[in-house]
Amino acid sequence: MSLFSTFFSKPRFVIRPIGADQAYDCERLHAACFAFPWTKFDFESLLTDEHVLADGAVSDRLLKDEVGGIILSRLLPPDAEVLTFAVAPARRSAGLGTELLTRHMANLERGGARLIFLEVGEDNAAALKVYERLGFKTIGRRENYYKRPSGERQAALTMRCEL
Repeated sequence: MSLFSTFFSKPRFVIRPIGADQAYDCERLHAACFAFPWTKFDFESLLTDEHVLADGAVSDRLLKDEVGGIILSRLLPPDAEVLTFAVAPARRSAGLGTELLTRHMANLERGGARLIFLEVGEDNAAALKVYERLGFKTIGRRENYYKRPSGERQAALTMRCEL
């Protein structure tokens, strides 16, 4: 591959642990994905917490360290809870989210997790499809949990996956 084609080729992503040095990238990605995003300070706090496991899908491009997705979970074996999971809008529907979640689940299992919990908006059909395909089952519902930009409230589904 030439240097020229490196600049213009579609990036490939490597799934790897991320730390507080990528808090700004996490903040930017979160803002692109959620109406009420977390701040850089929120991410710095979480990414330095010894009980938080964080993985990112990071571009392998030579001069651009694009973050295509992130997932953070609190790991307190035998349980883990997904705190946030985001895939860049331009990178959705290409399998990146599924790959990131699959690898993250394996990392949680290696860390001692036997059950993984998460909450997702009941209107988030794409996420629900991925979660169900990877073995998550709905175990509860929280009414009016998520606030939408319009001010409307949306229920969250609580899901669990047994590893």
